[in-house]
Amino acid sequence: MARGRKSKAGRYLKWAIAALLICAVLFYAGNWYSKYTTRIGVIRVSGSIDNFTYADQAKAALRDSRIKAVVVVVDSPGGTVQACFETETAFRELNGEKPVVVTMDQYAASGAYLISTASDYTFARSTTVTAGLGVIAIWVSYENKLEEEGIRYYRWTTGEMKDMGAGYRGPTAEENAYLQELVENMLNEVMARIKTNRPKVGDTIDELRDGSTIYGIEALERKLVDGLGDYEDAERKAAELAGLEEGSYTVVELEG
Repeated sequence: MARGRKSKAGRYLKWAIAALLICAVLFYAGNWYSKYTTRIGVIRVSGSIDNFTYADQAKAALRDSRIKAVVVVVDSPGGTVQACFETETAFRELNGEKPVVVTMDQYAASGAYLISTASDYTFARSTTVTAGLGVIAIWVSYENKLEEEGIRYYRWTTGEMKDMGAGYRGPTAEENAYLQELVENMLNEVMARIKTNRPKVGDTIDELRDGSTIYGIEALERKLVDGLGDYEDAERKAAELAGLEEGSYTVVELEG
């Protein structure tokens, strides 16, 4: 009888050890699977924003259920109106569904600052060059040079403004007025989007309508950013806003 009880106890012990091993394997497998399927995406905005690459990356992050938050690294002096507006719209839509945290590097001026405001939290370095808000249109005319060289031009258009911006002539008074109104309206749209994205800046942002730039430390004082920090600070903040614990996610670079 004693031998039977000992044999049965040994089997129970083996089953218990086997069960513990299975639980451990399932636990680590579950953690690995969770980490693999839980991600923080990184979008790096570098150089001039003159196409829709970053907007497309934001849209891809929005569709990817594995991505729980996004860090946007900005090092840009701005870009074209169309590209910046579309990128800001895409970031704002992404931020409506998932946490977006921005970290500014050397530059985040003009349109680059605009897209940075479409976020939950924005970091800048103390010496980051930012603001620089404004819109510029350039028309280069070679009319005088052509005249000096004896070159004459002839034009046939369906409207007086059809060849607006042509290098063979300068702007008319009407075109001057039209273009000035156009850039003023675009700047008004920039300011309106910033105020919508960052209500805390209030009307103080209007003091920067002259296109002047400021450093990150002053941007913090003016509430243009939320804190001073770097990429690691941004990643931690993104994880915090998404409710992710350290080690429970992977970081992936988003490309478009």
